[in-house]
Amino acid sequence: MVFLITYHDEKLRGKPKGIKQVLIEYEKWPPGGLILDCKECKEKIQDISRTTCCARQVIISLEPNFIAQKGAIKELIENAGHKCIFSPKFHCKLNFIERYWGVAKRYSCENCDYLWKGLQKIVYESLNSVNLTTIRKFSRKFWCYMDLCRKDIDRKLVEYAIKKYKSHRRIPECVLEELNKFTND
Repeated sequence: MVFLITYHDEKLRGKPKGIKQVLIEYEKWPPGGLILDCKECKEKIQDISRTTCCARQVIISLEPNFIAQKGAIKELIENAGHKCIFSPKFHCKLNFIERYWGVAKRYSCENCDYLWKGLQKIVYESLNSVNLTTIRKFSRKFWCYMDLCRKDIDRKLVEYAIKKYKSHRRIPECVLEELNKFTND
């Protein structure tokens, strides 16, 4: 959300709007003002009756269009007819694209002459150097991590199971139950 090019204040034309400006436009800004984050929201204290304590709660709880809004990248991908899956940003093991880029980067480092023209050529080659079978292996490993994380398995057990059963499509339930008993004792 940015100010229109025809906005009356020339300094703000084309600049991003702040939360205050957006809430003013939607007539949700209270006369006494509003803080951005309250203590309860920062500490993630859940209370469904608290809807107007801070700007975050006003945006999240009162405006269905904020909840329903998809990101621009997700809309672009879905409009092209593809599925868009975003993994949590803090779990690089849960994002098989990271592994794909890692292999492509290694290829680039090994085969680049470090000139601009060479780099432009090698980037395209490096992305194509990773075959589909390898990408599928990364994807399968990604889904194994997701499955184990969903089952709330211990981190060390997840690492062990992924390494031990790398040729399997999924980790057998009986093995997980047995190993989980062992780690909980």
